[in-house]
Amino acid sequence: MTETRASTLLLMLMVIIILLMIAIAGLFLRMNQLQAQVLAALSRGTVGLPAQELGLPVGTTAPAFTLPDLTGKPVASTDFAGKPVLLAFFSTTCPACQRTAPHLKAFSVARRDIQVVMISRGTPEENQQMVAAQGFTFPVLAWDDAVAQRYQAPHTGGLIP
Repeated sequence: MTETRASTLLLMLMVIIILLMIAIAGLFLRMNQLQAQVLAALSRGTVGLPAQELGLPVGTTAPAFTLPDLTGKPVASTDFAGKPVLLAFFSTTCPACQRTAPHLKAFSVARRDIQVVMISRGTPEENQQMVAAQGFTFPVLAWDDAVAQRYQAPHTGGLIP
């Protein structure tokens, strides 16, 4: 009788192991599908952004602008003519922007061949505090909705309040 019971328990254990292996294989296949979807979305640049807010198409001439810096001095986009520019649209109240700030600073230090320019939504005081806290050495300009719209910068939908 103990032999029969042992055989039954062994059979049950084998069935459980086979079911677990099937479940793991299913999870593995699903993870691969999700990974493929994420990589496809990243390659299209559409993660979290509605189609109409993807920014300017590559090769588009950058729209001209003139915006005040933290001291109120006007800074024109033409001031950076002939130099590659990374234009960062930012908000002092956006958590994602705040997490990006140290990386932007590191990029500006590592890639001195590219001019970083930030257009920041926030009061002059908030922007000055951010610059002091982050140690930014690149220009930080006042936000302008018209400029953001011309650049098709995402500034709605919770990305930048």
